[in-house]
Amino acid sequence: MELLNHPNPTVLRLVEYLTILCKGTTEKSTYESYADILECATPFEVNSALDAVLSQAEDVTALTVPVARFIRSLGKALEAYPLPTYVEGSLLSSLEAENEEIGRVTRWMQELGKKLQKEKDADISELKKLAASCTLLREHYVRLQNELFPLFEQSNAEHACVKLMWSIQDTALSCQKEVAAFSARDITSFWKVFSRFYFHVEVLRYREHYILYPVAFRSLAPPAPEQKRVGTKGVFSSVTGSLDQEELEQIFSLLPLDVAFIDNEDRVKFYSDPPHRIFPRSPQVIGRLVQNCHPPKSVGTVQAILDSFKEGREDTAEFYLTLRGKFVHIQYYAVRSMDGSYLGTLEVTQDATHLRNLSGEKRLL
Repeated sequence: MELLNHPNPTVLRLVEYLTILCKGTTEKSTYESYADILECATPFEVNSALDAVLSQAEDVTALTVPVARFIRSLGKALEAYPLPTYVEGSLLSSLEAENEEIGRVTRWMQELGKKLQKEKDADISELKKLAASCTLLREHYVRLQNELFPLFEQSNAEHACVKLMWSIQDTALSCQKEVAAFSARDITSFWKVFSRFYFHVEVLRYREHYILYPVAFRSLAPPAPEQKRVGTKGVFSSVTGSLDQEELEQIFSLLPLDVAFIDNEDRVKFYSDPPHRIFPRSPQVIGRLVQNCHPPKSVGTVQAILDSFKEGREDTAEFYLTLRGKFVHIQYYAVRSMDGSYLGTLEVTQDATHLRNLSGEKRLL
């Protein structure tokens, strides 16, 4: 393991302890033999240990339980570590405020849940509505995935933890849907679903507050001052015409689809930004490995598409799915030079709900 040469002995022992947990060992004696470092480790050492193990895992989701046990063992140290003060108006300050607001809602849900569990014929409708009304949860996770995670990857070589966090976020949102839509009469099943939802949300809140934000605060550089873009005439020119920068940008903003280009090194080089994007994007994704722009469960599919394009086995790939009431059509195209060399991949995503529902003809305004 690479980290065996790590200069910090605490990190080395944390890796040893986590590796033992990954093998299924949970005896009290194991904790006691590592208690000296578990009770004094810093968020930075914890992140280093997580990265050492998660970065070598074929499937990070398979380590969800041992990682949860690992972090729970570190509670005393993490909660004692002095947290930084985030600059007002900064990304971390904003995300921390959202995290606190989510905590306010989960505490409310917890209190209501405890009250209802004591009632013989409890009416769970209010609890279901409360879970469904927490739209901030999805918005918060989307911001993390598109704003903080890319910056964290760029500024910190030890960033494997965000892959597992993304997977848990997907699970939390899936559980939220189950709670909100629960219709079975078996109240025991409801409490199982609700507990799973509450647990995953709280796991994420804790890791953000005590590990992710402090580590990101130290590694992120101050934002560079925004530079005013200057339009250039003839930015795009071909035998079929030319467009200056403003014309080109406005055309992309009006196209009824989202376009992204991934270069031949698998990094996002361009994306269009129409008013109603299907999948959120932020400028932080530019230069980011496209594999890191997808949840762990989708990375295998993305990699298979890229490999087939690079090897010349395929030139296109197509998917379609229903997402939040929309029929979404996604196409991937291999972009090649005149001599057939692979230049990159074009991704085209469209809300095709309207098109799918058309019938007959319309020839007049």
